Amino acid sequence: MGDYVGVDPVRVRKLADRLADLEGALAKHGALIRKNFTSWQGGLDLSLLAQQTQAVGDDARSMSKRADLARELEKAGEATGMCTPDGNIINIPWDMADVNAQSAKEAALEAATLKKALDDPKGAGSRDDIEAISRSLADHQDDPTYLAAFANAGGIVDAARVPRALHEEDGTHKDEVLSKNSQNVVNQYATAVNRILTLQSAGKIPPNPDYVKALTNPPNDDMWSVGALFKYGPSGDKWDTKALTAVGGAMLDWRNARQMRPTYSKGQVSGYTYVGPAFVDPDKAWYGSLGLTHSYVDENTDDAQRRVMAINSNDPSLALMQRVSENPDASRQLLTGPDGVRHTQELVNDHWATPGMAANSYTWPSAVLRAATSDRQHHPKESAEAAANIINVGAAKLDSDKKKSDFEKEQYPDDPAVSTALSNIFQSYVPDFAASTGVSQKTATVNGDGTITVGGEASKAFLSEVMKNHDEAGNVIQAINAQISFTSQHGITGDEGTYLKNLAELRGEVSVAGHANDMDQAALRDAEHAKQLMWFNIISSGAAAVPLPEVAGLGGKWVQAAIWAAIPYGGAQFPSGEAAKVESDYKDIKFDDSTSMQIPLMQGLVRAGDIKAPDGHPEWANGNIVIHNDADRAAFNQWWVKTKSGNHGQLDNFDDDMRDAFSRGVG
Repeated sequence: MGDYVGVDPVRVRKLADRLADLEGALAKHGALIRKNFTSWQGGLDLSLLAQQTQAVGDDARSMSKRADLARELEKAGEATGMCTPDGNIINIPWDMADVNAQSAKEAALEAATLKKALDDPKGAGSRDDIEAISRSLADHQDDPTYLAAFANAGGIVDAARVPRALHEEDGTHKDEVLSKNSQNVVNQYATAVNRILTLQSAGKIPPNPDYVKALTNPPNDDMWSVGALFKYGPSGDKWDTKALTAVGGAMLDWRNARQMRPTYSKGQVSGYTYVGPAFVDPDKAWYGSLGLTHSYVDENTDDAQRRVMAINSNDPSLALMQRVSENPDASRQLLTGPDGVRHTQELVNDHWATPGMAANSYTWPSAVLRAATSDRQHHPKESAEAAANIINVGAAKLDSDKKKSDFEKEQYPDDPAVSTALSNIFQSYVPDFAASTGVSQKTATVNGDGTITVGGEASKAFLSEVMKNHDEAGNVIQAINAQISFTSQHGITGDEGTYLKNLAELRGEVSVAGHANDMDQAALRDAEHAKQLMWFNIISSGAAAVPLPEVAGLGGKWVQAAIWAAIPYGGAQFPSGEAAKVESDYKDIKFDDSTSMQIPLMQGLVRAGDIKAPDGHPEWANGNIVIHNDADRAAFNQWWVKTKSGNHGQLDNFDDDMRDAFSRGVG
């Protein structure tokens, strides 16, 4: 046993891989093996199979670390055969504790090797080095000493260069800028970077601000490579929150400083010649180095549109917003604090769309807005601050949109997806909007109890921006109707009555916003009916309801705030198109008085058990009151009159109060 044995790093790596494969096979099929041997009455004792699976895995991980060390010693030039330059024998021990003891030295050597490979990505052996070091990082993910040494040797800075280097090796093929193998390698570097950041937050690695700076201010301003780390790396909930917030903010600032998409010109006749539609790249386009600029020589319209979609899919800011949206804490931090308003402005604008394309690019920015504002139960103040910023920015957008140049309006018209996102915020904060009616302040402000006060001017401007998307008008109205229904289950006098009056006044503000967007009473009724059954389904299911802080001003414990209409629900919708009709199935429903609130009121009273559905409409017994035609309307009117007559004047008072409150909102 005193003889020396040389090792081949490549063969050690193959052995490690085969052990890992064996572990995977045993883990996958072990239960079936035990089951079959038991059913076949086999005499072999398989009780240790699970332990052996773990042991094989431990051996695989240890062997993988030996392979890493052997390769790095060979690569660094310290080993000549079995000896160092000074003649000492290189020892790669079986006991991995000894290897871990020198992991800091190994990490520094690998960081130097990585830098050399990235400086010349097409050089001989560069890709092998990049891939091998990614594997070593994966092997050492539970070794803080190694990871800290790697980071301190410039490892995070160079990890942020890896996607660019791999792209230079891969080239762009059919609009793919990274091969599947390269994506997997980037994932391993991203996982290692996140591991370093999380260990730092946990106090297991000394703090170093340069770690995050390497991602917010990368070499050559290469934010695309940073975006690729997050795109192909862990999901947002796995990332260190502070780091994710910082990178998300830096990415928004980077995006805001440049033109992210090509402009678009429609096809037109020039003289006697038809000139087809075209996309025009900006000077020094950020995507030019990815090989995604347009060619007017050898691409047709389909090729050009496909290229635009490739630009969109490689947009690093979209990748970051996806990850931020997957981390509610990061979303809240991004939209609050000293930089919160600026980041909100960068998110709430029409420039996330792509000129000339119908594809919706606003999915992830919208998701950030919702994630930042929705946890009113556990993070009421932070959520409220984010919501107030969004409301103020959305209200200001109404005026700034009027200042768009004709070119801007052509390239970036009002994006309905932005209005939908703002509508979601309104739905979450209906009680706050209602409690704010009559307040004359110009902006939304945060209260100490986790609520917001929205001044009438800001409220009407914000609602007008939302209702530029006429389809959202129905969701806005039904969000208020849902509150009426919830409230009336608990009564229509006292605190409940006060809240109902506030809701009626808010309905008046909605009417003003609708008229500002060329929606007359018929169009508003039509929008309300189009969403009615969907909201019945939402309310009945109880899904997507967001609990509120128990604040007396918002109705106390019984108020359920948000119902997100953006969540898809099944169910047919009411007929639409009323605005185009002179005579309508709904001609007796008046939007501008209390009758528009009768149906949600009766829903709540039925669900509370205070009244019963009419005999001719047993399907209304659970509160799902659907008016399909004039006959249903007549039946409802008769039921309403009968209920009022037996209600000791309470519903008559409700009628008067709602009418007066609605008028205040309109005024």
